[in-house]
Amino acid sequence: MRGGAWIGLFPTDRPVSLPPDLTPLLGERSVLVALIRYLEGTLRYDECIVGSLVRYGALPGVYIEHIWVDSLPSLRGGRAIWGLPKQLARFTWHGSEVAIADADGPIATLSVDTSVALLPRLPLPIPLFGCRDRRRVFAVAGASARIGRAGMQIFHWSDRFGYRISHAPTLAIGLKPFRLSIPAPRSLADLGLSTLDCSDSAQHSATNM
Repeated sequence: MRGGAWIGLFPTDRPVSLPPDLTPLLGERSVLVALIRYLEGTLRYDECIVGSLVRYGALPGVYIEHIWVDSLPSLRGGRAIWGLPKQLARFTWHGSEVAIADADGPIATLSVDTSVALLPRLPLPIPLFGCRDRRRVFAVAGASARIGRAGMQIFHWSDRFGYRISHAPTLAIGLKPFRLSIPAPRSLADLGLSTLDCSDSAQHSATNM
């Protein structure tokens, strides 16, 4: 799939809870926010991710706590293949600003730098964790992108998250444009790693569906 993505690391005013089998990489008071527009490829849709940089033992990756999309096929695929808590939302764009809302009301309003990056395209592997059939799963998405300024700012943040975040990120990048291929995940047990039952985190995700 191809499109544009903006990824920012934001400090929080409270610790962010994680499943018991995952450990935060950058402390408990930070959250990763990603806004992605898939404009070409298998599916075309908008997506917003709220998650954390974590590790399972020595294995690093991204844990996705919340994820909203405006595509029903993407929602069904994300739940069936990854066990991700995908939910439907509306993405209303006005220039470089987008308001995201679902049936429960506003989620977030963000602005980003939508200009095309000028740097050469670089490879960018993205390790991801999921939980499917009570087992922790993992995959590395293969990406390449022109990396540029994200210009990411958040003007509204829903109270449903249980923590507040700063208006601007401490670190952010824009992938403008990017190419992305996401393989089916594999169980960590199949990779030779001892695993815990991740049903607690799966149940936590199910409450957000």
